[in-house]
Amino acid sequence: MQVILENHQEYQSIAEILRLFFLEVGKLESGVILVADSEYADIILHSFIECEVSVEQMRSQADQTEISVQSRIVGSDLSIATKVVPSALRREIKRQTYFLLSKLTNVHYPWGSLTGVRPTQIVYRSFLENHHDKNLTIQDLIEDWYVVPDKAEIGLKTAVTEAKILAALQSELPMLYIGVPFCTTRCSYCSFITQDAINMGTKLDIYVQALLQEITEISDYFKRINKPFQAIYMGGGTPTVLSDQGFTKVITAIKEQVPQIENCEITIEAGRPDSITPAKLAAIKTIAEARICINPQTMHDQTLQIIGRNHSVEDVYRAYELARANDFSSINMDLILGLPGETGEDFLYSLDKLLELDPESITIHTMALKRSAFLEQQYAAQYLKLRFPDRELSNTFSIAIQKLAKQGYQPYYLYRQKNTRGGLENIGFTKTGYACVYNVGMMSDQISIVGLGSGSSSKRVDGDRLERIYNPKDLTNYVERLAEIIQRKINFFSES
Repeated sequence: MQVILENHQEYQSIAEILRLFFLEVGKLESGVILVADSEYADIILHSFIECEVSVEQMRSQADQTEISVQSRIVGSDLSIATKVVPSALRREIKRQTYFLLSKLTNVHYPWGSLTGVRPTQIVYRSFLENHHDKNLTIQDLIEDWYVVPDKAEIGLKTAVTEAKILAALQSELPMLYIGVPFCTTRCSYCSFITQDAINMGTKLDIYVQALLQEITEISDYFKRINKPFQAIYMGGGTPTVLSDQGFTKVITAIKEQVPQIENCEITIEAGRPDSITPAKLAAIKTIAEARICINPQTMHDQTLQIIGRNHSVEDVYRAYELARANDFSSINMDLILGLPGETGEDFLYSLDKLLELDPESITIHTMALKRSAFLEQQYAAQYLKLRFPDRELSNTFSIAIQKLAKQGYQPYYLYRQKNTRGGLENIGFTKTGYACVYNVGMMSDQISIVGLGSGSSSKRVDGDRLERIYNPKDLTNYVERLAEIIQRKINFFSES
């Protein structure tokens, strides 16, 4: 297949859509993208705009000049055309490319042409443009963006809830992320920078000391500029993989060093149940109303062994009961849809077991197909093909949403990752009053996030501008360059 671009160079936008349908997408050369697929070798897709548009025009919301955009399969009656303003050009090119390829291949993804991380942003924009008419918004998502009906409905419901949560936040105040990139073992589906804590030895103590220094100095800076944090999230990896003493030191620093608004939301990922100890829960309980996460991922021992988690289902029950015995009143639990060897029925069994426990929040993740994960290394030939639409997984997710709704759980934030199984999404569900505002603020790109720890990212939001900086992923590099890292971060946030 050849994809010819005329009057534009939107390679990344079109390649993002092409990769939904084809495994091998070439580079842009002389205005042409070559796709290696023998079944469609003779196909030519032509993507045309009537005149060249500058990057500055595309970034400007003020420019309302209408520009004609047309895409077609040469030599066929498959074509689509419309007029849009420059700021909508990239989105329109992707939409038209998706339309043609879905017609050509008869492959239809649950979220249609909405390939981005935050589809609810486009959903909510449509909701506003349709004057808060839910029926017109759902119709727009289905007819113009090619979203399937049940995803249009859950997307709208989530988008409206996200908007309500965001409206209650203080846009000028940051949120804080504290990262501990270690786990007891690395899961076979994971490509994060997490390292096996069991092999780290004394390096864990060195990491804790560096993290404490970063917490203290960054906290001092935000105290000086009078910008307390409105939400704090300690994640990973698995923070509870630290020693009881090291973990307690970090919790104490959060409580005593970090400037916070009154009733600041604090969430601690207790994570793997085999790393949760009475001492760690006692440390967390020194923070009033702290939220915790206990993440089984599945309630099948066989799957836990396959994916490389060294805990059992019994450990999940033990950790949950221990948390309740310590009066934790806001517990989130995670499940992953599409784990190796699991059927839809297997996943729904796991969900039923969580519903019996009755946590305040449940998050459903769809397994992302990571190129550097152990699973990809084992099953390279079949692995990425799992991203194509999967009717069983889609039906299972729909049934799960219905089960959650019946027990009072409603969606409150939603995001998507590249190459998830079946093109599906991740959704956080919560009972009334237990939504995690950090999750919503972080995914919105409307709130500045200060990231501490190895591999963490920070983002500064200034109106429509969004900039990011990153801490080094390498542990030794992070520790050795800590003073420079801290100063760079202070300078970064001083520019706002």
